[in-house]
Amino acid sequence: MMKKIACLLMAVAMICSSAITLPFSKADAAVIWDGIELKQGTIGKVTILKDTPLFTRSKGKIVKVKTLKKGQTASVFAVTKGYYHLYKKTFIKKNSYAKFTPVPKDVQYELNKEYRTVYYGLKLNKKHRYTYYDVENGKENWAYKGTAYGWDVWTVNGDNGYAYRENKEWMRLGLANSDFIFLNIKLPLKKGSYWKDDLYGVHHRVLSVNKTVKTPAGTFQHVIEIKDSENFYYYFAPNVGLILTVDNNGKSPKRVFELQKIN
Repeated sequence: MMKKIACLLMAVAMICSSAITLPFSKADAAVIWDGIELKQGTIGKVTILKDTPLFTRSKGKIVKVKTLKKGQTASVFAVTKGYYHLYKKTFIKKNSYAKFTPVPKDVQYELNKEYRTVYYGLKLNKKHRYTYYDVENGKENWAYKGTAYGWDVWTVNGDNGYAYRENKEWMRLGLANSDFIFLNIKLPLKKGSYWKDDLYGVHHRVLSVNKTVKTPAGTFQHVIEIKDSENFYYYFAPNVGLILTVDNNGKSPKRVFELQKIN
């Protein structure tokens, strides 16, 4: 897998293609609380206790949009003096016709994970041994060997393997005892982050920081999904490292590098 990635990275840079969701992969799980799907910025909900008008502002005037019926619920994005602010710049009056319930702190935390910023944790954890399956090389046992010139060096099946380095700006993966680098991930990361590889010109975009991904090693949550302009997808579990690489250049996505076991 690494040899194949190296060849791709040395190819002429392509314009970053639009983000897609892989057919094998489920969409990021929605955060559901008390019957409503929470969106970024939701601070609570209102339950309509009595039919009440929904308003918006048009040309400086308050205009009625429709009537919310008793029993309906709606997400609240802000509370100001006299009003609950709902969706698409609409609002209702703050009175006994509506009951406001704030989003609990633990639910807010879960919601915000989708929009968090990741500053570190993409390289392999030195406390563990990893077993991968590479479609080109078969089973690979990775073990931490030590540090050389600021790089974490890992052996593969007992031989010289690869090296990781992570600082505030980049996480890099390359061949041990060489200047050759396979992968450059610009830090920090958040959903929508985009960069051009400073060595090979390959474009990358972060599609998610809250993916759930299954491999033979288990189910990983809050996984970072990165797509490059060569149509490869990389999945990093925080404080675990790379757990999956997918080649989406064929008729269907192909898992070309996959975590099998962590010891």
